[in-house]
Amino acid sequence: MIVRPWQKGDTEKVQIQQAQSYMYGAPEITADLTELSTAGLAWSFDDNGEILGIAVVAPQWENRAMALVLMSESAGRHFHKIHRAVNRFLDIAGFRRVEATVDVGFDAGDRWMKMLGFEFEGLMRAYRPDGADMKLYARIT
Repeated sequence: MIVRPWQKGDTEKVQIQQAQSYMYGAPEITADLTELSTAGLAWSFDDNGEILGIAVVAPQWENRAMALVLMSESAGRHFHKIHRAVNRFLDIAGFRRVEATVDVGFDAGDRWMKMLGFEFEGLMRAYRPDGADMKLYARIT
């Protein structure tokens, strides 16, 4: 598996894991990330042409960004490498505050946020497109 800059079409190639399936139909899922990729803020996890996931840090305003990682069901076998890449990505992204969301009840997501140095900040009610609640995490550097 290699980590490389996101390319047009990568997002649509990710067979998103069940826990993130609600995102199909969200307008942002097919957004053109070329500008973010060029800025070094969007990467793909590529295993011989199979896109296992993408990672994006989208600036919101100066020193604040939102992080999103979409992963396929088959990404698990490369989790350690993906974790190291995302952690390094966050370290060099240059934002004081990076936020991320996790579905309520998605324990693996909660564990990963903590492994990446994020802290739980609160519950966001009816946040998802389908009205489900999510947890807000932030990593402050």
